[in-house]
Formats: sequence, C-alpha cells, structure tokens
Amino acid sequence: MKMTLEKRILLFSFLILFLTIFIGSGMDIMALRKDQVNALNLRSKGLAVALKSNIEKVINLGLELKDMTGVSEKCREIIEGNPDIAYCVVTELNGRVLFASDPRFMSLPVQQPQKEEARVGEEPVYKRRIAMTVDGSSNSYYDSAVMVMSPYGKPVAQAHVGFSEQVVFDKMKGMVLKTLFLLAFSLVTSFTLIMLFMKRYVMQPISLLLKGVKQISEGAFDTHIGEVQVYEFNELARNVNIMSQFLKNRDAEIKKNYQDMERTFDELQASYRKLEKLSTDLERSEELYKSLMEDASDAIVVIGADESIRMVNKMAEEFFGYDAKELVGLPLTKMLLLLNISNIPKVHRIFREAAEGAHIAEEMQLCRKEGGAMVAMLHASNIKSGAETLVQAIFRDVTREREIILNLEKSSADLARLNRMKDSFLGLASHELKTPLTVIMGYSELITTDLADKVDKTVLEMVVNIANAASRLDNIIKDMVDVSMIDEKRLQLKVEDIQLNRLIEASVNELRFFFSMRKQDVVLNLDESLPTIRGDALRLMQLLSNILGNAIKFTPDGGRITVSSSAKYLLRGPSGSGEGREHHLFLEITVTDTGIGIDREDQLRVFDKFYEVGNIQEHSSGKVAFKAKGAGLGLSIAKGIVDMHGGEIWVESTGYNAERFPGSTFHILLPVSPGLNEGSTDYSRLLR
Repeated sequence: MKMTLEKRILLFSFLILFLTIFIGSGMDIMALRKDQVNALNLRSKGLAVALKSNIEKVINLGLELKDMTGVSEKCREIIEGNPDIAYCVVTELNGRVLFASDPRFMSLPVQQPQKEEARVGEEPVYKRRIAMTVDGSSNSYYDSAVMVMSPYGKPVAQAHVGFSEQVVFDKMKGMVLKTLFLLAFSLVTSFTLIMLFMKRYVMQPISLLLKGVKQISEGAFDTHIGEVQVYEFNELARNVNIMSQFLKNRDAEIKKNYQDMERTFDELQASYRKLEKLSTDLERSEELYKSLMEDASDAIVVIGADESIRMVNKMAEEFFGYDAKELVGLPLTKMLLLLNISNIPKVHRIFREAAEGAHIAEEMQLCRKEGGAMVAMLHASNIKSGAETLVQAIFRDVTREREIILNLEKSSADLARLNRMKDSFLGLASHELKTPLTVIMGYSELITTDLADKVDKTVLEMVVNIANAASRLDNIIKDMVDVSMIDEKRLQLKVEDIQLNRLIEASVNELRFFFSMRKQDVVLNLDESLPTIRGDALRLMQLLSNILGNAIKFTPDGGRITVSSSAKYLLRGPSGSGEGREHHLFLEITVTDTGIGIDREDQLRVFDKFYEVGNIQEHSSGKVAFKAKGAGLGLSIAKGIVDMHGGEIWVESTGYNAERFPGSTFHILLPVSPGLNEGSTDYSRLLR
C-alpha cells in the first residue's frame, strides 16, 4: 500500500523528533545519574576520611586498632546521620572486617580497589563497585575506602563507606518520570506544530497544485491555479498555468487538425465507399440482370444497335419454340419473319423509338415454331451497356387474358341484361299484381263487413285469413314499387318543413299496437331544441316505420326499444366529396333494441335488396303479423329514402347471439339543409 507524501513527511518528522528528544533526554538522565553518583561518592569519601581521622587519633595514642571500642557505634552514627549511606565498615588490609555499622555487611568482598587520583594535599581514596547479597537479595554498591595510617605512616586498616545503587535509582525515578513527561509533551507539541505547518505551507499548496495538474491531465485546459502563499509553490503554480494555456492552444490546434484530417478521411472513405458501391452495384446489376433474364416468366430479347439479336432468355426459347443458338446473331427482320409477325415495318419503328428512349407497349399476334397463333404484349425500352444503347423487348403471352376479358365482357353484358329484366319484372309484377290484388282485397272486405252475418263462420275465418294475406302481399308490392322507383330514380320527394320529433312520435304511435302485442317497452329520448328540416314527411314516416318494424321483429317479447334524437356538427364536403370539407349541422336518429343482434359480416349487406337476417319465429309471440320473414326490402327502401335526403344510415352491433341478446343500433343522419352546397343556419346554440 502506497503512502502519501503527507504521511511520509509526518512519519519522518515524528521519528526525528522522537529520536532527538529521546537521545537528549537519555543523555540528560545519564548525566544526572553520574552527578548523583559523584555526589554520593563525594559524601562517602568525606565520611570515610572523617572516620579515618578519628581512628588515627586513637591509634596515635598508642592503642591497637583491634583493641579499640566504640568504632562500630561510630559507624552506626554515620549511617544514621546519612540515610543515603548503606554501610560503614573498617577492615584490615587483607579485607577482614573489624568493625561494621551493620552485621549484614561483615562479609565485604575483597577486591583490589582502584586508587582515585587525588589532588595535592588531599587524601587518596580507593573507589570500586561491588555486589553483595544482603537479606537474600543481591544488590550493587559503590564503595569508597581510605587508608588508616599508623603513627609511623604505615597503613594498618581501611575505612569503607558505601551506598547502594538502588538509592541512586530511587533518586533518579522522579527525575526520569518528569523527563519522560517533558519528552512526551515536547514531542506532541512539536509534532502538532510541524503538522500544522506541513498542512498549511506544504500539503495545501501541494494538494492545490495536484488538483489543478490532475484536471489539466484530464483535458480541462481552462483550469487556473490560484495564488499560493509559499513562493516556490506559487512559482510552480504560475508555470503550471502557463503550461495549461500552452496545452490548451496545442489541444485546440490538434483538434482543428484532427477535424480537418477526419473530414478529409470521411470524404476519402465516402468516395471509396461510393466507388466500391458503384462497382458492387454494377456487378450485382449485371448478375441480377442476367439472373432476371434467365428466371423471368416473360420472354426477353435483347437487340443491339445494329438490329441484331444479342441475347434471349430461357422463357423466350419456350415462348417462340426456337433455341437460343437459333436466334442469337440473327437480324431483327429475320426473327420477325420466323415468328410470322405481320406489319414488320411498324415493329421496326417501335424498336427505333424504344432505342431513342421511348417506352413502347404494343399488342401483336405471332406464331410459334411448332405452329399455333398466340397474342403477345410487347414492352420495348432501351438499356445501356457501356457506351452502346440496346433495346430490351419483353414478350408476354396474353392469349389467355384476352379470352378471360372477352368472357368477362360477355358475362357483364348478360348480368346487365338480367338486371334490366329484374327491374322490368319488378315493375311489371307490381303493376300486374296490383289489379287482381285490389279485387281480392275489395271482395274480402265486402264479405267480412257487409256479408259477415250471411256467411258461415268457418268460411268467414278463411276469408279473414285471405284478407290478411292480401294485405301483406299489398305491402310487399308497394315495397317492390318503391324499390323499383328508387333504383330508376323516379321517386319524387314532396319537400316541406318537418319537426322531426313529431314525426318520430307519430311513427311510434302508429306501431303502438304491435309494441303492446309483443309487450315491448318503447323509450323516447328526444332533444326538443332540434331545428326543423326540409324533407318528405310521408317517406320519412316510411323510413322510421321500416326501422322500427325491423326492431320489433328481432327483439324478443318483453324487450326494450329506445329511440333518440340529437343534433351534431360533422365534417362533410360539397356533394359528399372529400375536398373543401366544412362543418355542417345534421340531425341524428338512433333506434336501439335489445334483440338478437347482427353478425359483423351481415352488417354490410343488411341494406341490400331481398337480404333477410335471422330466424324471426324463434323470437315471436305468434300474435302479430311480423312472425314470418319479409321480402327483405324494408331496410333497402330505408337506405334509398335516406340517400335521397342526402343523409347516411348504418347499423352497429357486437354480433349475433340468440341467448344473450346483444342488440343493435341503427343510426340515421339527416342534413338540416337539403344540399351541402347551400348555406345553413347556425344552430350551434341548440347543441349546448
């Protein structure tokens, strides 16, 4: 793991401070210890000299040392008066202890002491460091000894005074603790000051410089390093700013050169791709053209500028009955003669016009090699092959198509004739049936009214059935007449102002008997603010009766039929065109039932003539005349009436379902104005 510069500097500073203070404090402690030892040695020396003087005084009186008394007490007095002194002993020259301040020191080690250099006039002192075991513990002692001299100047004994090394240690302990405390305090204080100094005057400038240099290295050449308090770092920051500006200029120049180079490269690459594409397209076009020619379902012949056959495909071989080797290289005229094509000069003109750029389509008749005439559609156009202009001729066999077209034209003529016959039949049937039907209805009404009491009841019931059937037949004939007149556009409208809501109410009241017979509810939701419209009241009543009658037939007993009216603006063009579309006001009538519904495929054909949907017997109570199927003309007449009024009609249903009764909704749109080209009154207030 890499250490940062700040950590390295702080660690190095800490080690230097610690070592400096530690070594200085250690040297101070050693000096202090030496001073303590010297001081105690000096005191021991003085005590030893004083004891020696006292002993020499007694010896000078002629008393032998070993016969002296009170020396041990004198030694104890010295010890008691000096707590730091461990022992006071008088020994013979051979080391045997004669007197001691404490019996524990009677076994003083015998060693050859080192003589201390003494100044002139001073008593020589022998110093040594000894180790003794006292009370079972071993300890070191500093021993100072002086020679006791006889009156004749001969050494007779030694006076020893010593102190324990533990005394020195005890005296040094407090000093050492104090020194260690000062060491720690000095170390912390110095390290803190160095750390603050490093932070402020070294690391902050370095961090600032490092941040700026990092941003510059990442491409942010607009980076500017601010002024730094340290002179050297400030100079470095200034030079970095100069370098960043230089790099910015160089970067802009490099980008510009790179863009120029990239643009040039793109142009070269585009040119290369274009050339490569052109080359590939040419190769592909050539291969594709050859493939298309070989696999085409039409006969293709390529003719050169010299009017010679250059190429024919497989289909041309099958089409003409000649192999490619028989046709390639032949002049155009000879190929036309082989195919027995009439009017050769005209065909030559066609190929010349195609060579000049025209696209020619011409139908002609030709003969195959095996015999047999066919009709061919010729498409001729020019193609380029290098600098040469060729003509491509495509022959398509349209013999079968011509036969189909002739058959279709014949079928169309037959259908038109049948349609005219159907219209003639409708008109003739309605006209021819009307007179005998009128006679039947007249005599039936005469028998059921004036002669009812003279006719047998069974016969009377039969006549009533005849009258009802004649009435239904009369309605069918009327519908047939209306359909015929609508188809022939002979139906004339008596246009007048109409209140549409009153017309709806009248239509519902007219069919009220049938609603009650089927126990069907009729709900009217009429907008009373509707304006009047221009229309034929009688035909609009017929329209509504047909729609409501359809709802009655296809709604089960106990169902509901809802009739609503409203006004709305719709976008429509003049005369129904898609151009110049404008908003026009329409009145909408919706008839919604709860019947069996209509399949989606039937919804588009329900307004066709003679088209009937559903099984009415499944949903009839059997008490009304609508229980049987009609002629399928009611909705067709309704659509014709709506169209003549310039409106629209359609049906909406989710589908046929004889169990759930999804119902159907018929929508009728009638314009307020008779024609969309005419201006209309502003009825926007009615829609609020």
